[in-house]
Amino acid sequence: MSQTAAAASVMSFPLIAGAQAKTVKVGVLHPVTGALAYSGQQCRLGALMAIEDINKAGGIKSLGGAKIEAVLGDAQSSPQAGTAEIEKMNEAGVSAVVGAFASAICLATTQAAAKYNLPHVVDVGVADQIVERGLK
Repeated sequence: MSQTAAAASVMSFPLIAGAQAKTVKVGVLHPVTGALAYSGQQCRLGALMAIEDINKAGGIKSLGGAKIEAVLGDAQSSPQAGTAEIEKMNEAGVSAVVGAFASAICLATTQAAAKYNLPHVVDVGVADQIVERGLK
């Protein structure tokens, strides 16, 4: 091995040893208080279980094993509170949001997320308008 190759090899050790997978923040938004609290709590639990499973399995493989960090929000069973939580999640630097649970909340939160080009996966919602508005 040439001296240049050996030096390059040794110089790369700190980078490899210090390399850590990135953390991806994902907003988990459900109505965990108010009239929809029971169902919202169940949805939150499901989302957190999925995140735990993904992280235990090595994280997001396409991102080099990045772990998912849940940023929790409470929609308080109202569209207005859900929208306020989207604002907080955006400020916290989430990469996407999952949840919202009820159609009325989903209509408001998806609109709020669209302002920031923030992907929003609706886990439960029955109103056709949620997906027919042409949000990007």
